[in-house]
Amino acid sequence: MNENLIGRKIKRELDRGLGLPADTLARLSEARTRALASQQAREPLSALAGAGRIGLRLRGPTQWLTQVILPAALLVAAAFGAQQWQERQSRAQATAEIVDLDADLLKSDLPIDAYLDRDFQAWLKRASD
Repeated sequence: MNENLIGRKIKRELDRGLGLPADTLARLSEARTRALASQQAREPLSALAGAGRIGLRLRGPTQWLTQVILPAALLVAAAFGAQQWQERQSRAQATAEIVDLDADLLKSDLPIDAYLDRDFQAWLKRASD
């Protein structure tokens, strides 16, 4: 049974009096008034307690937004971020390879002019075959 429904039934029975003495009915009425005042004072706090579950209660276009579009947008953003990260890693690796090659060329005993000579490049190609 729903809590609100039980509360309404109890209220209805208390309103009828149940054949209780007048002083008991007065005390019950006063206690009910205090409980209602206390409930109204706590209402703003309880409204904030459920703020995290607001997406579950939404219906219509807003529900479509929170359950389909927002997760899809986050997935696309994550995929784009991963692609960008991989591209940066690839560029960094290519740059490191070029730096290593340049360093090897500068350390070698062969003059740089030899690398620019077309005959030398042809000889290197034949030697590697």
